[in-house]
Amino acid sequence: MTRSRRSARAIRTAAVFWLAAALTACSAEAPPTAEPPPRPVRVAAVEKGPAQPPIVASGLLAPADEARLAFKIGGIIREIHVQAGQAIRAGQVLATLDTAEIDAAVTQAREAHDKAQRDYERGRRLFAEDVITQAQLDDLATAAAVARAQLEAAQFNRRHAQIVAPADGRVLRRLAEPRELVGAGQPVLQVGYGHKGWVLKLGLPDRDFVRVRLGDTARVRFDAWPEREFSGTVGLRGGAADPRTGTFPVEIALDSADATLTAGLIGRATIGVGGGPDVLDYVPLSALVEGRSESMLLFLYDGATQKVSERRVPVAFIAGERAALATPLPAGSLVVTDGAAYLHDGDAVRVVQ
Repeated sequence: MTRSRRSARAIRTAAVFWLAAALTACSAEAPPTAEPPPRPVRVAAVEKGPAQPPIVASGLLAPADEARLAFKIGGIIREIHVQAGQAIRAGQVLATLDTAEIDAAVTQAREAHDKAQRDYERGRRLFAEDVITQAQLDDLATAAAVARAQLEAAQFNRRHAQIVAPADGRVLRRLAEPRELVGAGQPVLQVGYGHKGWVLKLGLPDRDFVRVRLGDTARVRFDAWPEREFSGTVGLRGGAADPRTGTFPVEIALDSADATLTAGLIGRATIGVGGGPDVLDYVPLSALVEGRSESMLLFLYDGATQKVSERRVPVAFIAGERAALATPLPAGSLVVTDGAAYLHDGDAVRVVQ
């Protein structure tokens, strides 16, 4: 090997040595990697709730003082003076019957009454002249009293040959039309007064009905106003199932007397049941990160260390936007909601409002 080649090789070896030494020195002098900044999160307190899932059912809204108006006697409807949706006032005539037959009955009863009264007056004179006995006079008095009662009954029926509004309200629907023949007591108009508020009428299956109690609280939403929520309580719990549907009637009395409510709206009620001593922990659904119902991952926030710790919990059931846990969390626990999907056990966090 010539001298020039040996010199070039020595130079390359020295260059490699000094480069390696420089890299080693740089790596030794590099500062340690900085810890990532705390992640911003939101937290929520664990709440207590009933140990049974709520009952969810749909029903129709109706006035609490709804009524079906009918004629006292049967007959042919002569006229209905109102339409569905029309406002009515107390004392207003809403419908009338054809009174030809009723007037004839009144005339017949009046004539019979007048005759019985004349017979009684004649009998009193004859009794004074010792022509008839006391027993015969008493019979005439009884006949006059019976005829008077029959006249009063006929006049009463004549007065009730029309339907009069008992209070201010609104016609909900017409159940008959003019010239129809209706029987005594057959509903002709359905009206609502709205003075006692509103109720949501539900039909519950037996498995749900047995869990409902009077006074249970409920939350109600309507498709007409999806952004609004109304509160109420169970005000009626029927005693027998509807033979047509097999469901049991339950009414939710709304706390609101909102004038914008209208009979016939479809509402969805969530009834809270099981308000006894047994309670479960409830967390927002956003606190659950992953897993199955028997083992869902969430993160607990420690305010002292400002760090989170992961916890696996079983879920008993879902109630609206909350999950009920089958096993309790430590008292006073805070769970991470927003930002939980990006955390790991032991991460430092920063709580934001």
